[in-house]
Amino acid sequence: MRKSVKNAVVVGAVLAVTTGAGAAYAAWSATGTGTAAAKATTAQALTTESVTVDGDLFPGADGDAKLTIHNPNSYPVKVTTVTGSTVTVDSGHAASCAASNITFANQTGLALTLAKGESKTFTLAKSVHMIADAEDGCQGATFTVAVSLSGVSNA
Repeated sequence: MRKSVKNAVVVGAVLAVTTGAGAAYAAWSATGTGTAAAKATTAQALTTESVTVDGDLFPGADGDAKLTIHNPNSYPVKVTTVTGSTVTVDSGHAASCAASNITFANQTGLALTLAKGESKTFTLAKSVHMIADAEDGCQGATFTVAVSLSGVSNA
């Protein structure tokens, strides 16, 4: 091979490597900074759809409260406390049966879980009590127990 052809091949090879390296070196790099924003939701109050007593009460007896709770939030919750407040007696028995004949044992340390938007029924064992010396006028009465709920998000 002639010397001029060899020189041309070497020069061509050097140019090819240099051009490829230059193209790689010419790649752009980019950096940047920014901020992200997130908005926290507002907790909605849990509601009780019904509170009933499972089984018949009689003087000295305990009953299980069946409690249907609705979670209107967009996240799961865990109910940790159910507290009883006002007890009322149906209008047909209110004159002959005092609401104080019934007590509700407050429930703490619970872990009643509800998914987002879920309604679910829970049984609170032996949480309703009729006192031992309940009035005769309480026979056949229907008692309503108002409760309040406390809980936490359960993500």
